[in-house]
Amino acid sequence: MASGLFTCNFDRMKFIIYKIGAALVVCWVILIGLTKLYDFALHQNRDIKAAYVQTAKIDADILIHGPCEPLWMISPEWLDKQTGLKSYNLSLSHSDFADNYLHLYFYLKNNKPPKYLFLYVTPESMDTNYNTFNTYRFASYVGDAVVDSVLSDCDAAYFKWTTIPFMKYGYYSNKINFEAIQGLKHYFTKRELPYYVDGYEPPVQIKWDNHLEKFIQLYPQGYQFKWDNKREKYLRKTIELAQQKRIRVYLYESPVLKEALAYQPNREEIVNKIKSIAGSYNITYLQFEDMKISESRDYYMSTLNTNLNGSRIFTDSLGRYIKDEIIKN
Repeated sequence: MASGLFTCNFDRMKFIIYKIGAALVVCWVILIGLTKLYDFALHQNRDIKAAYVQTAKIDADILIHGPCEPLWMISPEWLDKQTGLKSYNLSLSHSDFADNYLHLYFYLKNNKPPKYLFLYVTPESMDTNYNTFNTYRFASYVGDAVVDSVLSDCDAAYFKWTTIPFMKYGYYSNKINFEAIQGLKHYFTKRELPYYVDGYEPPVQIKWDNHLEKFIQLYPQGYQFKWDNKREKYLRKTIELAQQKRIRVYLYESPVLKEALAYQPNREEIVNKIKSIAGSYNITYLQFEDMKISESRDYYMSTLNTNLNGSRIFTDSLGRYIKDEIIKN
């Protein structure tokens, strides 16, 4: 009788283990399926630049790149009227140089190299307290050797989980879910163009937002920029990638509100280091620091970001510089 009871319990344990195993296999398969669905959906989202530039033939002559400053300040439509060339704004909000590097890599996979790359660089660009590497933007491209290399370098805590099905999306799901749903909508409605076709996003805010006042409250003695070696590493990699494709690279800084400069005590030191990097690649670092708009808040919504009027003026100035100092020469 004891033997029969043992056999019964053993069979019951085998059945339970079987059910658990089967459930795990089903979950694993579901997660693999969800991963593929999210991959597909995100690649259909025309409002995601990483996806759009890898499917659309943009083939711009001028590529504008960097974080929110160029994203909100340089309109290809206005620029093209000045230069007679075709431009595209590849910039993304709050992006660091590693983020910029991967988006340039994506663009060049599907488009001919532009003649010119204008990459925004300011002292804030070299400090990790400003901008960031937005890992979630690259989740659907895990498996690409270049992407994997940057992810493991810039977000190792995330990358180590990406071998588990769906974890590359579950880790930052609050950033991904809506974009995946939107991608499916674009697929079923056969949408081919993004909302901002040329990549430029006009600034929605037109009035000063007290950014500087809040900054002064936090740092009454000013803020000392901190140079980050990883930022420098990916600035260099971005320049090198462009030069490998025979693109003429220009680093540039749009006009900074002059009254803010008093609160950047080591600005000149950082600017000189940026100039040194530019010099090491035999490229120009353009600074539009003497523009009249830098003297008035009327053209700004923060110390680095111009409003719509300021953006028109700066884009016009950049276009004239390109036409008169680059194209004609």
